[in-house]
Amino acid sequence: MDVLVGRQPILDRNQNTVAYELLFRSGNGNAFDGSDGTAATSAVLANACLTIGCNRVLGKKKGFVNFTRDLLLEGRALTLPRDRLVIEILEDVEPDAEVIRSCQELRAAGYTIALDDVTAAATDSPLLACAHYAKIDWMDVQRADRRWVCEQVRKTGTRLLAEKVETKEEFEAALSYGCELFQGFYFARPEILAAREVPSSKLACLRLLAEIRKPDLEFDRIEALVAADIGLTKKLLFFVNSAMFTLQYRVESLAQAFSYLGEEGIRKWVLLAALPQMADGKPGELVTASLVRARFCELAAEHASMRDQSGSSFLVGLLSLLDAMVGRPLPEMLGEMGLDQRLTEAILGEPGASVSPLRGFLEMATALERSDFDRVLKLAPVTGVQAADAGELYIEAMNWADALPR
Repeated sequence: MDVLVGRQPILDRNQNTVAYELLFRSGNGNAFDGSDGTAATSAVLANACLTIGCNRVLGKKKGFVNFTRDLLLEGRALTLPRDRLVIEILEDVEPDAEVIRSCQELRAAGYTIALDDVTAAATDSPLLACAHYAKIDWMDVQRADRRWVCEQVRKTGTRLLAEKVETKEEFEAALSYGCELFQGFYFARPEILAAREVPSSKLACLRLLAEIRKPDLEFDRIEALVAADIGLTKKLLFFVNSAMFTLQYRVESLAQAFSYLGEEGIRKWVLLAALPQMADGKPGELVTASLVRARFCELAAEHASMRDQSGSSFLVGLLSLLDAMVGRPLPEMLGEMGLDQRLTEAILGEPGASVSPLRGFLEMATALERSDFDRVLKLAPVTGVQAADAGELYIEAMNWADALPR
């Protein structure tokens, strides 16, 4: 049985990623098997946690995993690592005596429990006494009821997690109501200000990103841009001297670093170094998502026998969230960087236009990011990457992004 895994970040009040919700889909060949029964779910969980491995998907963070009634009653959670996974009880699980007893046993055994989709009607659920976290669906609960629901849940001692938070305003409201954890796409939403001036450090990054798109690198120009920014200088020396490279001596100058990296290494380093600086003041998950997209697109191009396009694919994924990082319209910034039309179209995705392979790789990455596995399946003919292979490439991309020094 093939397994596709998607992960959705869970952030704390400081917008640091502290956990991921893991969503699984089993596939059989090129078609999903369509089943969501206990047997299939158990097999997927076993494959995800044992075959794929928690560390590959989660890094050092915890994972929230959805559990059905049957999985709870079978004691399936007791076979899973309690220090890595949070048992998330789905909203359609009736809190009868058997379910309550199973949850009490899990909690006594040291497992962390979360209740999914707690609404106004569920604030008196007996399962709240067993749960460590209650997830409040911010889109499902009426705006007028949100504060009241949060207050009722907090009275039970259960911690609040606001999910489906889409905007900065919703995040701030949830924070003021006592929510401690947050889930949703608010961190990736661009906040566009028409006359916004780009800070000098971000301007230097934009200029560097433009420089590395030239066929022949101007080393003196790149060195001058890096030397003028102490943050970039420190990042370069840290990167080259990190455990990712085996050096006989420490690199202590920009010239040495550039000489060691070579042209392709410089291009990739600029992409990796400029991105976090562009996202300064925004959630770190924004950078992680960009890096995962970039690496996935690169791997997908190689998998689809388009190795000569892997560098361009990497750039398409990397720049796809630039508007959310900087707060300026994406077409405007791509124009300033001097990207060729083919890459710009792949990043922007013209409405109604046919999907090119480069655009397809990016759409496949974003579909996996949102756990939209049906979309992944539909994109397979366009990209030349089958769904099961895409799942494996995505896990590899997540692992690569999580391991990068920052």
